Amino acid sequence: MRLVLIILALAGALSLTSCDGSMITNPDDIVFPDSNVSFRGQVLPFLALSCGFGGCHGDVSPAGGIRLTSYSTLLFDRPNLVVPGKPDESLIMQVLDGQLLHPWGNLQTTVSASHKRGMRTWIVEGALNN
Repeated sequence: MRLVLIILALAGALSLTSCDGSMITNPDDIVFPDSNVSFRGQVLPFLALSCGFGGCHGDVSPAGGIRLTSYSTLLFDRPNLVVPGKPDESLIMQVLDGQLLHPWGNLQTTVSASHKRGMRTWIVEGALNN
């Protein structure tokens, strides 16, 4: 079990490296393009740094039973969390846009407009595992 946890931690750390090999530690450093949004390049690092860490929506004791740690947890753990091609039907967008309340308050002050736009674009583009 300990080896599995170490491997998961290393895999998570590797997913948060930028193209130049430096570690991304601040969600503000994640820049979503206007199109061709990448799950591994933008979505997963954004969620990992903003929502998917321990105590919130990580793999261990996730808040509300919602894990935001992998493609499969986003698409298959909770119905309608992400509805490919339909951001307005996706619960994650409803929370990010402030239509659904989040227990920690209004995310409008903690999630940038650029990140919300990027998440919306990823969903519109089919929420691909790319």
